[in-house]
Amino acid sequence: MTRILLLFLISSQVCFGQSGSKKVEVMMDTSVNLYAFVGKRVSLTEYDPNADYNKPLRVEVDSTTGATSVYRRSYIMDHAFDAKYIVMRPVFNDLKTDTVAFKAFDHYGQPAFEKYDYVLLYLSKSDSGNYYFHQKYSFDPLKKKKNGSYVGEKGKSLRRLFNIKKNTVFKARGLFRS
Repeated sequence: MTRILLLFLISSQVCFGQSGSKKVEVMMDTSVNLYAFVGKRVSLTEYDPNADYNKPLRVEVDSTTGATSVYRRSYIMDHAFDAKYIVMRPVFNDLKTDTVAFKAFDHYGQPAFEKYDYVLLYLSKSDSGNYYFHQKYSFDPLKKKKNGSYVGEKGKSLRRLFNIKKNTVFKARGLFRS
């Protein structure tokens, strides 16, 4: 019996966290750089991602010709935002905080997720680990039910919404293996 219980706990990859006084199920896989949570907007502020565009050009050596006249400068073509959201409920990989600040980039202007009171948001941590960033264009609008739970369009559960993104967008982006 002990072996069966231990095997269940190891294979389930689910833990339980607190959300107010209720226990909520949180899917966990810390080997994946992804966090999904139900969020409510605190702030969304646009900034110029190219503010330091006037800094001096870098001189680099061209690896093919050996020439030192190759100059490189990056320019971000997206609108950039500093966002802050209340973490209403973790869904995948608990952020372990009640609010989270992150960067969001959108080629079309304001991020579409800002239109909704509650959204299922998907973040990753930067390579340096210094900040979180929004997985571009990935979110699900949510409705809060009278009992305090959240559902997506056509009553889809948070787990179902997450698994749809996991098996499509995030698998294509290489976050999950085939």
